[in-house]
Amino acid sequence: MPIRAVTLEAVEAFMAERHKRLAFPDWLEQSYEAGRRQRRSRRLVANGKALIVVYNLFFAADWLLTPDTLAIAALLHFLIVTPWMLFAVRLFARAPSRGVREAVAASLPILVAAQVLTIFLLSRSPGAVHYQYLVLLVLMYANAIQWLSYRAAAAVSVVIFALHAVCLACSRAMPVEVAVLASAMIAATAYVTLAANRMLERDERRAFLQALRHRLRHEQTRIEATTDALTGLANRHRLRAKFAELWGEGAERTKSVAIVMLDIDHFKAFNDRYGHPAGDACIKRVTACALAELRGAEDLAARYGGEELLLVLPDAAIGVAVAVAERIRRGIEALGIPHELGGANRVVTASLGAAAAPIEAVSPDELVAAADAALYAAKASGRNRVVPPLVRSASAEPTPIGAARFG
Repeated sequence: MPIRAVTLEAVEAFMAERHKRLAFPDWLEQSYEAGRRQRRSRRLVANGKALIVVYNLFFAADWLLTPDTLAIAALLHFLIVTPWMLFAVRLFARAPSRGVREAVAASLPILVAAQVLTIFLLSRSPGAVHYQYLVLLVLMYANAIQWLSYRAAAAVSVVIFALHAVCLACSRAMPVEVAVLASAMIAATAYVTLAANRMLERDERRAFLQALRHRLRHEQTRIEATTDALTGLANRHRLRAKFAELWGEGAERTKSVAIVMLDIDHFKAFNDRYGHPAGDACIKRVTACALAELRGAEDLAARYGGEELLLVLPDAAIGVAVAVAERIRRGIEALGIPHELGGANRVVTASLGAAAAPIEAVSPDELVAAADAALYAAKASGRNRVVPPLVRSASAEPTPIGAARFG
């Protein structure tokens, strides 16, 4: 099943449903992960470095509470657990995928808890009964500081509780009432920290949804302010912004820019004969023909008037502009939209005018005026044509006739 698009409507519909579960659907979860991946990785790096320092400082607890297993504790600390922590920090710095990142993050508190409980089980020192409570700090770190996802935190808590229960069952020296109290403290700590973890994740996800909705609303407002409602093309405001970009400071002054002006032939008669809904549908189909001939993201198509379209073709000579215009003209004619008052062919056609010049030689208004003059010449000479026209020779590329010159 394809992933649903992250649109304002989809986000608002999801928020209106007031889901109680933390997990998002796939189409939203991917956006959530993409937005936090780098930030989450940086946080794990910082927490991992702090964990390495604090964990090894607590080697003092082994010296004070379980001196009889100090050698084993040193082996576990410095040859197993700490190297794995260093590996994890280096891995987090690379911002790995979510599954790898969270699995490695979850392994850290489990490994530390396993080290603590191994020493607790092996030691015969009187202080071993107190040493086991270091597991409480591990749970706090995993669920509140390292801030695993709620599912991962719950899994880690269950694993640590189970490891502790197994150690209690294997330890015959501990009185039953002490064992029960210790288990109760582990369970209570897990519950409290998991509750805090869930609230933190819920608040983060709600904040993400609010921020996403705000961004999508802002983007929609921006698009509406720069887009023609009927055709989806750029409006005059966006067209002016494009001109400012091309003629602004730092622009390549020798670069040639082309303008193509398009006007649907006898469009008023079409509207009068077939009605405005048909006229709107006609403009949309003509727009599709124009968009199909744009060369890439740098080209811009704008609605310039009622049935007039304007194309901006950066880094294009007059020959390129005329070739694009001719393909559009043929495409519109090939649509075969019936038009009883549309000339000999009785279908909708269009007239197009093209002009091109280096940026340094002409202003945007002058270039538009030149393309408009070419359009007027196309209409005056019979419509359904491009001015300047395109001619072909047997051995040459298409060449425009009568291209406008500046300077």
